[in-house]
Amino acid sequence: MAWISLVFVTSCGVKPEPIVFGEDHCIHCRMSIADPKFGAQLVTDKGKVYKFDAIECMVPYLQANDDINYAHILAVAYDEPGELKPVSELKFVFSENYKSPMGGNIAALNSSAAVEDGLTPMAWHELEKHSFNNH
Repeated sequence: MAWISLVFVTSCGVKPEPIVFGEDHCIHCRMSIADPKFGAQLVTDKGKVYKFDAIECMVPYLQANDDINYAHILAVAYDEPGELKPVSELKFVFSENYKSPMGGNIAALNSSAAVEDGLTPMAWHELEKHSFNNH
């Protein structure tokens, strides 16, 4: 009987889902999530998964839905295409060299990645307060 309980608890864990590029759509702007260098995901503590084509779609959605508890806040690392990572393990850079899907020109990079000269990386706690006026 204890084994059955353990299986039930383990199988009901709240987990992220892989983004299926070219098939999944952004919950915020409804566009297809096509570029594996960009994308983001929220997973609520109840297991509801929200997928985004760009960080500049996820941040305004988070700001508008700040009453929800999230178990996972993830973004695709530009330098590791297709891989969702916790935002706490990433740094974020604005540059015209990063042509993100919604024109925000922002990329998430692994925390160990080099940043181009003249660019200032942002931590998640800074970015989550950023205003994306075009969304």
